[in-house]
Amino acid sequence: MLACNDAGPADTSASSTTGDATTTTSVDTTTTTTTTTGPVTTSAPLTTGDSDGGTSTTTTGDVTTSSSTTTGDDTTTGGLARCPVVAPPAQLSIVADDQIHETSGLVASRSQPGVFWLHNDSGDGARFFAVDPDGARLGTFEVEDALAIDWEDMSSGPGPTAGEWLYFGDIGDNPEVRPSITVYRVPEPDAAAAGGGPVTVEGVEAIELVYPDEPHNAETLMIDPQTGDLVIVAKGDPTRIFRLPGPVAAGGPYTLEEVTPIQFPAVVATGGDISPAGDFIAVRTYFQAFLWLRPPGASIADAFAGEPCTIPSPSRSRARPLPSPPTPPATTP
Repeated sequence: MLACNDAGPADTSASSTTGDATTTTSVDTTTTTTTTTGPVTTSAPLTTGDSDGGTSTTTTGDVTTSSSTTTGDDTTTGGLARCPVVAPPAQLSIVADDQIHETSGLVASRSQPGVFWLHNDSGDGARFFAVDPDGARLGTFEVEDALAIDWEDMSSGPGPTAGEWLYFGDIGDNPEVRPSITVYRVPEPDAAAAGGGPVTVEGVEAIELVYPDEPHNAETLMIDPQTGDLVIVAKGDPTRIFRLPGPVAAGGPYTLEEVTPIQFPAVVATGGDISPAGDFIAVRTYFQAFLWLRPPGASIADAFAGEPCTIPSPSRSRARPLPSPPTPPATTP
C-alpha cells in the first residue's frame, strides 16, 4: 500500500501552499490505495509474500498512479506478520479537471470498484468529487450545512448506520490558533447516480473536537475500521497522535486523548490511513512513508508503540507535464 503524499516546505502547511496529497486505503485481504499530491505520481507492483494481490492508486494533484500488492499474509486470519516489500510507484493517469486543482484528501471506495473520492484544499467550498481510474470526474458532491475552513484529509470507515461513511477533516490550522476543529461525515453516495453532474449531499453529521492541551495543525485523519476510533496525527516535530474512542457520535465538542507511547521518526506527517481490515497503519511524510503492523487484538496505541517499517513513497518533486514540442517552421518548396 502507499501512504499519503504531500509536497511543500517543511515549515508550512503543504496543503495550503503546495497542493498536498492525502491517502487511503484498501480492500479485504488485498489493498487498494489512493494518494494525492502535486502534479505527478507513480506506481508499480508491491509484494510481501505469496498470497493474493490487489491494486493501489495514487494521485498527485493532477496525476493518478497505480500499483499491485501481494501481502503473503491473509488479513482475515491475522494480517501482516512482517514488513511488506514495496516496489516503487508508477504513473497511471492524469486528473485534468479545472475544478480539482489542489487535492488534499483522497480515498478509494471500498464498496464501488473504480471510484475514488477526493476534495480540494483550503480555498474551496464544502464539496468533494468522485473520479474514475482514468481521472475523469464522475460527479461533484456539495455537503449541505458544512463549512470548509481548511479541509486537509478524508477517510472512509464505519458510521452510525450500516455501510461505508466518508469523513472529511477540517483540521488544518497553520497558525495553530483554532479553539476547535470539525470532522464531517456523510454516508458514501452512489457515484454513478451523479451522472457527472452536481449533487447535494444531505444528512451530514458534524463532530466538533478540541485537543487536550493546545491547538495543533494536522493533515492526517484516520478512522479505525475495527473500533470506529477517530485518529488525528498532528503535523509537528515530534509527531503527536490523538484519538477519540469509537463509536463516535455526532455533536461535541469532544476532547481528544493523546496516544502514547509513539515510536515515530522525528518528521512531519502529511497524510496516512489504516487498512480496511485494520491490520496495518501507514503514515506519509514529505520524504518517506512508514507502516506499522497491528497484530490481532492490538490497539492503535499498541501499533504505534512498535517499530515502523519504511516503505517507498512517491517523489515529492513537483514535476509538470512536458510542453509540446515547437512547431517546425514552414518550408518553401
